[in-house]
Amino acid sequence: MMQFGKKVSLRPLLISLFIGFIPGNIAYVFSQNGWVGFFVGLCFFSIIFFAHYYPELPELFSYWQFDGETLKYNNMTSPKKRLAMMFFPSFIKMDTIKKSQIKSVKLMGNVKNQAELPSMVPFSNAYSIFYSRLSMMKNPVGIEITTTDDKKIYLNAARDYAYDKEKAVKEINSFMGDFSSLKSA
Repeated sequence: MMQFGKKVSLRPLLISLFIGFIPGNIAYVFSQNGWVGFFVGLCFFSIIFFAHYYPELPELFSYWQFDGETLKYNNMTSPKKRLAMMFFPSFIKMDTIKKSQIKSVKLMGNVKNQAELPSMVPFSNAYSIFYSRLSMMKNPVGIEITTTDDKKIYLNAARDYAYDKEKAVKEINSFMGDFSSLKSA
């Protein structure tokens, strides 16, 4: 079974709660008013949870798997489903497509010529936290699938490519080989 990406976890919720908790407590200490602390904490939580994680969820947690006959993926196109995934990640079922429902498969991105990022040495430690995300942005790699009902699905593989290029290319080639009898879009 081939697996790409990272499963949605409680990380966005927990980090947002933690980041909201700290300034909320500081605001409470300085104002001695629980409502002020709650409001400040809620504002910080909302910024991290809704302004950062909500739009970035498909890029950060783009998990999909293929077992030779069935493709399962997290469909994050629906705003309701994406929000439910952020609050209850283990209860949301993955969408499934059978191999027979796939009309064409197309590799998106360039796996041969990777855009190199500069060395992290002259930069601060904060830069190293975002290094893999920057690599994912500079080297977008994914697979576009067209189903028999002409629905287009984009499966992101940039995260795997950023962390282990050789393994990702090998698995992408294996995945594409499973669909070699189909016409390329």
